[in-house]
Amino acid sequence: MSRIYFFLIVLALGMSPGVFLTGGTLGAQDEEWANIDIDALFDDPQETEPQEEDGIEPEDTITLRDRVIIEASYNFVAAFSPGWNEAPWFDIKKKYSYILGAKMDALLSMDFNLTESLRVWNSFSFSVPDKTVFAVKEFYFDYNLQQLLYLRAGLFTIAWGISTNFPYTNLPSRIPEKNGGDSYIAKLDIPIGIGGLQFLGMTRNSFMENSFSPKLEEMAYGIKYNLAFERADIDTGFFYYVKMPLRGFISFKTTLKDTEIYIEGLTAIPHPELDRDDQAAQSDWGETYDSVRFSGSAGFLQDFFRGKVTVNGEVFYNGERGTGWYREKTEFFDAEAIKLIEGFNTALSFIYRPGIIGMRIFAQCLYAWDEKSAQLVPGISIKPGDLVTATLTVPMALGRRDGTYYSQNADRDNRPFSITLLISFGGTFRYRM
Repeated sequence: MSRIYFFLIVLALGMSPGVFLTGGTLGAQDEEWANIDIDALFDDPQETEPQEEDGIEPEDTITLRDRVIIEASYNFVAAFSPGWNEAPWFDIKKKYSYILGAKMDALLSMDFNLTESLRVWNSFSFSVPDKTVFAVKEFYFDYNLQQLLYLRAGLFTIAWGISTNFPYTNLPSRIPEKNGGDSYIAKLDIPIGIGGLQFLGMTRNSFMENSFSPKLEEMAYGIKYNLAFERADIDTGFFYYVKMPLRGFISFKTTLKDTEIYIEGLTAIPHPELDRDDQAAQSDWGETYDSVRFSGSAGFLQDFFRGKVTVNGEVFYNGERGTGWYREKTEFFDAEAIKLIEGFNTALSFIYRPGIIGMRIFAQCLYAWDEKSAQLVPGISIKPGDLVTATLTVPMALGRRDGTYYSQNADRDNRPFSITLLISFGGTFRYRM
């Protein structure tokens, strides 16, 4: 009986307004850089809990030691962000504005290990002052068949590829139009030797006319194979959806001394059943090319001074015109469709950890060579306590005014220059039964 009472208390905690927040009207660009743990910029793309790697279940797969795991997280964020619609060193008369915001979010997650072969995971988000006060964030089941097959099906997200700067090889996130929506996925992982094979079937809200009964042509399909050698990791995969080109990718990652090096490549083949006019009519992204297109990238990640400094650099060539990917909503920023800029792009990021009151000094610069357009985000954060973080960032869009970074930045008022001061309070509580 005491466990029942405890469960009700945790449920009430998860539904309370104490929660994660970013300025209620802050743009996604400001939120991403102001709230996110900057260390995550240098990590591989992460799936939401529970984590997986290379299509194989984690080592702590389903056990009956903890039949039920309940986790409640909360955060409160307050932010002040003045900004300018033109560069502040130019004439800024009548072009200055500011945003003062606060937001509260909570996440309640429940992990039910029903048997050694079957588990169910669901999570719910609560947000104030967002219009959507309550929402199901994830809901899926895992089934393990004698350690030979791993099936997961339900509402969740999945990430392919390596780059966090330009995730063009994250094929499940690619979309034919400027909208996305929740992804409903069934995936089957088969461990094979030193790697694994993954089969994927999925659809999105935006793919379906009727979300309760999708048609076969509203489904997307993928396959990915992984080889995990001692010194190198290789992934290759293909993805098909009727309103998008057929895309295949390959990625390679290795470590030379203390430097992690990664290389990725992608081939896009026009859909054989759609001519140029059909593609133009069905895609707001403008995927109207009628020949094979190639894209590629190469990057590195290096730690210096015993991990106090981390540097990440990457060069990316996008051979596709007017394409994009859909970033799912997280506790850091709203869901949105993001354009991949055609031609050569570069990224350079660094973070310095002095070891004083959790201080981090960071910066990222993205530059599109053909557009002569850039995004620069320097900042500093301190963590004086376990539950408190203060962050100051200065997001800037530089270069041509008709460039993507300048004219289509994520700020609600499309302000290319701003300063954001953000204070957050948050924490997580976990209980095992």
